[in-house]
Amino acid sequence: MKKKVLMALLVVAIVGVSCLSFAACSSEQIRIGYQSGTTGQTYVEGLPGFKNEQNRPGYTNATLAVNDLMSGRIDYVITDIAPAKAIASRFSDLVKVIDINLTVEEYCFAVNPNDSKGVLTQLNTFMKNFKTELAELQIKYIEGTNEKKIIKSAQNPTNPLTVATSPDFPPFENISTNGDGYEGYDLEVMAMFCERYGYDLVINEVNFDAIVQNVGSGMSDVGAAALTWSEDRAEVVTFTSSYYDATQVIICLKGDTTFDNCKTREDVEAILKKFNVK
Repeated sequence: MKKKVLMALLVVAIVGVSCLSFAACSSEQIRIGYQSGTTGQTYVEGLPGFKNEQNRPGYTNATLAVNDLMSGRIDYVITDIAPAKAIASRFSDLVKVIDINLTVEEYCFAVNPNDSKGVLTQLNTFMKNFKTELAELQIKYIEGTNEKKIIKSAQNPTNPLTVATSPDFPPFENISTNGDGYEGYDLEVMAMFCERYGYDLVINEVNFDAIVQNVGSGMSDVGAAALTWSEDRAEVVTFTSSYYDATQVIICLKGDTTFDNCKTREDVEAILKKFNVK
């Protein structure tokens, strides 16, 4: 509690109470953070006035961006709704999520195109046959009511399935609290799949923006990292059927009232377009 109170005081000291609503501040120059290589980056880059990289810093994960938001280095964070809510729940006295969908996208698993093991067909069959069970598990992860399961990488695999992931995107993939393994919906699904088809799960930690190339080049068999389907990525890897409909949302400081009256994406974008445009 003391740590949170001190951080709250630090935020107020840096950004100033009068600027908790950035639309009312004298300066129209703001900075929006995002996780590099994601749809969030593409979205921010497309906003008028955010061509300058200084106004749209990228981060290796959304948590680092939110840390900079709380310390006053940036003004907003745009990221996927599931991790946004997970992060906001950890810092609920400091930040909040503007629950308005800015994009619509689909998460899929990525498979090496030279799929000699037949993993693509197996994965699609698995997700189809266990659709109800996987959907229920997914809801539990999104709501934070899932049973905590530690997923470990096989040490001496005899029939390995190498899965590339970036464990910094809860609730889909993250390093376990004790640091003794991994957690997350994607990785639990991979563990279930491997058990069903007799594979030994080998987890390959890769920076998010390198996962598609890693799988496409054959360094890993599968990419499990909340990957959004895109035409560019589909030229490098083969995607499974989608398993989650995602969207980008804004995270802001708890006291920021800039978007409080917004009802639609157009309302949010009308405000964003006013920033950094001279």
